Amino acid sequence: MDVISALASADPEAVIYASAPLTPCSEAMVCAEGESPAALEYLLEVALAREILHVWANWRHGRQPTLEEEARAVIHYAQQDAYEPVQ
Repeated sequence: MDVISALASADPEAVIYASAPLTPCSEAMVCAEGESPAALEYLLEVALAREILHVWANWRHGRQPTLEEEARAVIHYAQQDAYEPVQ
C-alpha cells in the first residue's frame, strides 16, 4: 500500500513490481523503466495504475477510494486485465 500511496509523485513511465501472492500488503516497489528487481514480479506501469484509480472513482460517481480499495483495484486489474466492477 506504500507504493499505491506514492503513485501521484511517481514517474509515470516507471513500473510497479510486487511479490506473489498479490495482496494489499504484498512487498512492492516502483522501478525505472528497464530495471527489474530479482525477487519481485512485474505488476503494471505507474501510468496505468493511475488510470485504474481514475476509472474506479468515475464508476463510483467521484467517490474517492480508501488506500486498501486502491490497492485492490490495481491488483484486480493486474490479475484480470479489467477494471474492478462496481458491486
